[in-house]
Amino acid sequence: MKQLFNIPEAHYPYGLILLWAILTLPSLGMAPLFDYDETIYAQTAIDMMRLGEWIVPTANGIQFFEKPPFTYYLMDLSFLAFGENAFAARLPSALFTLFTALLIFRFGNKIHSPTFGLSAALIFLTMFEVGLLGHAAILDAVLNFFIAACLLYYFLWRQFGEKKHALIAAAMMGAAVSIKGPVGAVVPLLIIIVDRLLARDLGATLRNIPWFSCLGLFLITATPWYLMILAMHGSQFLYEFIVVHNIGRAMNPMQGHGGGWHYYFVVFIASVLPWLAWFVWASQQTWQQRASNDTLISIAKLGLIWTLLVILLFTFAQTKLPHYISAIYPGTALMIAATLFHFGNKAYVSKNIYWGTALLLLPLALLLLTFPVLYPYLTELVHHPRAIAIVSQGIHPPQWISFLGAVLLMAVIWLGWHSRRPSGSHVFRFAVTGIILQCALFTGLGTFAGKLIQAPTMKIAAAVKQLPADMPIYNYNLNNAPSISFYAQRPYQVVLGQAGEKMLSAIKKPHAIVMRSESLKLLKHLHGTAPAINQGGYLLYVITPDSKQGL
Repeated sequence: MKQLFNIPEAHYPYGLILLWAILTLPSLGMAPLFDYDETIYAQTAIDMMRLGEWIVPTANGIQFFEKPPFTYYLMDLSFLAFGENAFAARLPSALFTLFTALLIFRFGNKIHSPTFGLSAALIFLTMFEVGLLGHAAILDAVLNFFIAACLLYYFLWRQFGEKKHALIAAAMMGAAVSIKGPVGAVVPLLIIIVDRLLARDLGATLRNIPWFSCLGLFLITATPWYLMILAMHGSQFLYEFIVVHNIGRAMNPMQGHGGGWHYYFVVFIASVLPWLAWFVWASQQTWQQRASNDTLISIAKLGLIWTLLVILLFTFAQTKLPHYISAIYPGTALMIAATLFHFGNKAYVSKNIYWGTALLLLPLALLLLTFPVLYPYLTELVHHPRAIAIVSQGIHPPQWISFLGAVLLMAVIWLGWHSRRPSGSHVFRFAVTGIILQCALFTGLGTFAGKLIQAPTMKIAAAVKQLPADMPIYNYNLNNAPSISFYAQRPYQVVLGQAGEKMLSAIKKPHAIVMRSESLKLLKHLHGTAPAINQGGYLLYVITPDSKQGL
């Protein structure tokens, strides 16, 4: 496996950086930020910076205790450097995706060889959801770096027994908690405990941990913001953050984000493309070799536990979103790479790997190829009023990007059938497939989806931006469209229900109201008034003293 790549080993990190730049930077800001998650995080970062309030996160004047502010600080630095735009909002996620790839490379280099580290990092970078998270202004790419660092340094401590590795692992776990709360500790702790239980040495491991130093470092990296916010807001913070946004998400579907027991199995199938068949093969080999103490097999076993346990954990949680299991991908990539390197060129790999991959990718390639032609017919299949409003805007999908991506994807799949051994050519071919898949979907369909879904709120934001600075903006029953305030660069006030209807009917003119079209029936005082914008199921009313109102 030493002849994997025809570049000097010293240049491997630069190759990873170049690949990341090609995969990420050109398309990072092409699609507008998506409501709700991307824009609420971006708006929170903007509000903290404008208000100079660095402890209590706020979004449009409302305290936002849902997540700690570490990632908001990163976004603010990016906004200062590149302006308040989608590229800058997503850059922290993109950078931490790169940092995770470099972390995997460094770990693989230390534990085995530079070629092993590069292979694992390549597999990681070219997984579909890894690329997706690198293009998303949310917290998970940052969180996943620290969870991966915790588990990899735990493995190094277990392997070499050096205290510094245990201390780094504890510090990284604390940093993960400071980014997204208890999940930053729950996930790595469960993986470590199960790993040691299966190895039948949990007791010895617990005795060998330098508890005093590790707990001290964990508390230093995990608790500062929590202590400050607790001192300022006490029980209010504890209830909203712990009870609502952590325990509540586990016990009940929040904001309609539920799913059955199969939810994350479906997500996993799509998210690890084009490496799914390799994962199945590597899982089988790892299970068969589970009694081995070989270093590579030990890595593979940890990666398999890492992957399956996180999927199982979030399957039991009632609130489900695709990125909730995204901590698994470093472990999945390391398991595949470790299994390949353990068997080396002596292993026989069935054509079933290529057949299985083709069965998944060929339909996707055909969809890309025919999507511009099929799209007008697909719009007739939707029935939900909001979906109908979105697809009826007259925005057409790109053609040449979808066509080029489909052709390249099918070409790579066809070329891959010429070899049957897990050599460097396999890693290279599947990595290229992953690159093409990401570029086609993010640059083509992803950008189109963003423009289609966000077109109404982007148009409203542009109009709101032109309104007088002293005109108040109200969002009626619409607290899930912070893209309006982000792109308009001005805040709005959310008003809800019957109390909001009474307030808006009596409020002083002029003012502006944004709502979904189905909410118009509740605001009877607007009946007979023409909206300034009516697009994609969203309405903007600009109410002036001259506006004609009433029934």
